[in-house]
Amino acid sequence: METTETIREPRRLSRPRDGRWLGGVSAALGAYFDLSPAIYRIAFVALALAGGTGILLYVAAWLVIPGEGEEDSIAAAALKRNRERPSRAVGLAVLAFVAIVALSEARFWPSPGNLWLAAAIGGAALVWWQMSPRSSTQPPPAGGTVTAAPLRRPLFPLAAGGLLVVVGTVALVDLLGAWNADWRIVLGALVVATGGLVAAGAATGRSVASVIGLGLLLAALLVVAVAIRVPLFVGIGDRFEHPASATQLDSKYEHGIGDFNVNLADVAVPVGETHVKATLGIGDLTVHVPRNVTVEVDGRAGAGEVVIFGHSDDGTSIHDHVRDPGVASARSLVVDAHVGVGRLEVVRG
Repeated sequence: METTETIREPRRLSRPRDGRWLGGVSAALGAYFDLSPAIYRIAFVALALAGGTGILLYVAAWLVIPGEGEEDSIAAAALKRNRERPSRAVGLAVLAFVAIVALSEARFWPSPGNLWLAAAIGGAALVWWQMSPRSSTQPPPAGGTVTAAPLRRPLFPLAAGGLLVVVGTVALVDLLGAWNADWRIVLGALVVATGGLVAAGAATGRSVASVIGLGLLLAALLVVAVAIRVPLFVGIGDRFEHPASATQLDSKYEHGIGDFNVNLADVAVPVGETHVKATLGIGDLTVHVPRNVTVEVDGRAGAGEVVIFGHSDDGTSIHDHVRDPGVASARSLVVDAHVGVGRLEVVRG
């Protein structure tokens, strides 16, 4: 009597060509574990909305799970191609580490956190990958002679010179007091101009690799300036403001980087509402308010800690509103305090 033994091939985890929505990761996991791909899709979306972890896991799985009919995954194939150039692998590892740190605080809702920083890092990685030299596998012509490609003149000197002229001119005008420059607008205009220069250079066959790097640097500075949303270039270092009377009180106090102390404890606040705004780009902002008047504080911080009359809140995109009644109820001080990155504290006395 003959017996037939059926040998089943081991199940292989691979991303199928059919039934995928994006990279085929959920479809691959569903097929491998005999579960519906919808379960994995819901899990990835939930983790992405909760803190960005879903994005990291999905991208990692997409890199290490091979496609259907392919022997190696994307990551394995890239490592094989770049065995003789480990610097690229090291660069990608550094970018991946920074992306993980950025996405660890990223959220789609209710506030984006570091999502835009992570997106900028991803864009920089893609551009860097495209700019990296690639080995050519094409054989030489039949005649044995190789015609050298014409040398392309770089546009970087023109871009760097224009950047220095614009930044120097705006800085001089700002220092002379003729114009209180908003550097977010200046950086945005420079990014647009650099992008136009890259497009023009690519259309005319000029070398634009260095200009792209300069544009990415400007774009990163713009992202930081827009995310902080306070003036960074109005001063650097420690600063102390202490008006002694209501006539010396200003409606707005601004500082760029450093420790900023605004002491309003000795101001005799008049009857009615008195509004004061204090903003700091990066550092610690401390606002002292009078002891006897009603104080209403609207405190915000892009990232860091907000402490208002002993109540502490930390994290990203912090916004606290506190009203503390005083003995002199007819006199009210309304404080709008904002720190981009750092610590904000409002205290009595």
